[in-house]
Amino acid sequence: MTLRAVAREVGISAPAIYQHFPDRDGILLAVTQRVFAELGHELREVGDHSDPADHLRAVCTAYLAFAEQWPNRYRILFGAVWDASQALKHAPDLADDLAALGMETFNILRQAVADCAEAGRSTSSDPHADTAALWVGLHGLAQLRVAAPLFPWPPHLQSSVIDRLSLLRD
Repeated sequence: MTLRAVAREVGISAPAIYQHFPDRDGILLAVTQRVFAELGHELREVGDHSDPADHLRAVCTAYLAFAEQWPNRYRILFGAVWDASQALKHAPDLADDLAALGMETFNILRQAVADCAEAGRSTSSDPHADTAALWVGLHGLAQLRVAAPLFPWPPHLQSSVIDRLSLLRD
């Protein structure tokens, strides 16, 4: 991806893009921030549930549905298009923005896990760490479904991943 290609795509001249973004990393950061905002919106839109475990399951299901419905957008979030760690090496002024990437999404998941623990629906004693494990599992499942679409995925795998990694109990 080049600035010239982005400018051409949006119908402006290449030099005009510098009025809005300092460089390629600035553009890709903005795109990644926007996609994370879209994902966060989807997770917040699951509605209220009387049972916090049902709410957590709905949030996780929305996360996986986003990854399935928008595979290219999802890939943007996790380095398939842009390596944020490389951007940090030559643009250290992006550190705060890069550190914040994805945290809103993570915090939606973390709050759902914490709510389950508080209600006695999860045995989690460290919602931050347990949410990190849950996110790893959700991301792995999302990526593997794309990478191996013909694999005979067990029908209840998604529920099992969510329930086990969030330490849910009946």
